[in-house]
Amino acid sequence: MIRLGFYTLAAFCIWPAGGISSEVSGRIIIDKTVAKRTVPAAVYDLRGVAVRENPAEHRGVNGFERVAVWLESSTPSAAKPVNSTMQQHQSHFDPDLLIVPVGSTVAFPNLDPIFHNIFSLSRSQSFDLGYYPQGRSRNVTFPRSGIVQVYCHVHPAMYGVIVVTSSRWAEKPASDGTFSWSDVPAGKYRLVVWQKSTGLVHKSIVVPKTNPIQVTITLPEEDEEN
Repeated sequence: MIRLGFYTLAAFCIWPAGGISSEVSGRIIIDKTVAKRTVPAAVYDLRGVAVRENPAEHRGVNGFERVAVWLESSTPSAAKPVNSTMQQHQSHFDPDLLIVPVGSTVAFPNLDPIFHNIFSLSRSQSFDLGYYPQGRSRNVTFPRSGIVQVYCHVHPAMYGVIVVTSSRWAEKPASDGTFSWSDVPAGKYRLVVWQKSTGLVHKSIVVPKTNPIQVTITLPEEDEEN
């Protein structure tokens, strides 16, 4: 079982009288001692012959680059759609985690001198872009919120995630694990965190009218090869 630590602290600083929004901030802690949950690998049929992975060196990835955190409420408040990119480079997705508002379009350019076939079987958005060579790109628009897991039919090790959210309060934590939103109206929310090793983690919070709120969440450390 995963042990997740949640701590909600009320800060002792008062916002100006009449304020209608508060600050929600917090920190993600990645702890080696927290047990990992085994998330089953996706099973799918390859449509081509898997080729040997590129042996190029992998640069160290800050663990927080693979974490998404956002607020959910009963009233959707998505940011404006954006155009983003998840490129295929050295037989990997770069970046391998994107966070985009509902309605956004993601481009999947192929920078490798080989063919890729990018697809997803996710419930919120399934697609199959077919085979295309270096220098070509295909686009996908995401009209619904959800977690979209992305793969390549040719390279089983290629794995990326697109978090499509209906909240304007969504981001990756900073390099030290911190996150902050300063314009959150008072009310009830659900803080959501996604990490590959853990999946989705939820925490109910109440944002007051005047005082900021701070939340700390502890996650397990991911395996380096993931």
